Amino acid sequence: MMVIAFFSFISKLIYMIIRYRPEVAYYPITPTQTGWIGRDLWCLLICRLLKVKTIIHLRGSHFKLNFESFLPIVKKFIKNVCSNVSLALVQASCLCNQFDGLIQKNRVRVLYNAIDVNEYNTSNISDYLPNQILFMGHMTKAKGYCDLVRVIPIVAEKYKNIKFNFVGTLREGERGVFFDQTNGKPLEYENPFSVHWDILDSKYKSNYEHLGVISGKKKIEVLKRTNIFILPSYSEGFSRALLEAMTMGKPVICTPVGAHKDIIKDGENGFIVMPGDTETIAKKIITLLKNTKQRENIAAKNYRYVRENFHINFIAQQMKDYIEQVVKEDV
Repeated sequence: MMVIAFFSFISKLIYMIIRYRPEVAYYPITPTQTGWIGRDLWCLLICRLLKVKTIIHLRGSHFKLNFESFLPIVKKFIKNVCSNVSLALVQASCLCNQFDGLIQKNRVRVLYNAIDVNEYNTSNISDYLPNQILFMGHMTKAKGYCDLVRVIPIVAEKYKNIKFNFVGTLREGERGVFFDQTNGKPLEYENPFSVHWDILDSKYKSNYEHLGVISGKKKIEVLKRTNIFILPSYSEGFSRALLEAMTMGKPVICTPVGAHKDIIKDGENGFIVMPGDTETIAKKIITLLKNTKQRENIAAKNYRYVRENFHINFIAQQMKDYIEQVVKEDV
């Protein structure tokens, strides 16, 4: 099946280029060796052979660390195809170094995530439940799920009715994230299913809720009632979930990874904690629970900040400008 899928992808790509003769091809790359061997290398090579300019987009933060462990022959091919890339996009200023040694610095640009604020509008950002904490994302060690579950007993001892809501899928194994972005060290794997069942087998089970995968109106409802959003991940590009929470006027607690390092100013529009620091995560939660005024000041800042910086129309115009730049020039 994988062989069939590979040749189907290649043939469709060649057909589309020959038929429509595009000036530019936009291609989101993967951070893994398997992804590059299976598709990325071939896509960029075909574009080069058919004389189509390419814009690649890294929607993550862990390519550079992963690249160091790639096979030498794979590294060589990647360097070769990247030498012909017209423009590379990353999700944060601190991620521009992801292509060091592969693409010239003047051909790397930042494109933040965009959001349609009209889909996440709320008439009253003070209309929330004070005891609701929210996590959204893959429920894995890399996303900080295991660490956040360990915070529950600490906070629940002070706030008996606190509820930690987890939105996402329990996932065994890690897919693409194998390092702590803050220090470059390999992640020590932990099975999230064991963590899940341990908390359900404890006296704090009433403080834990797994909501599964939600979307649409259900997600908006959960965000509205949320007091604090937390994402203590070890590696990120720019979390869509974090941006959604900020759009709804929520205070956030996150780690200094990816775009979060760019956009969250500690104590101003959220709190920054180091990955794995469960004690500090708990302290920051308790700080926001105790200080309603601080919580609502941060919430108001985030509500405005997203609308001023990440509105879909603004980011779309940036993307349009980048494409036009590549069309007009040999960047």
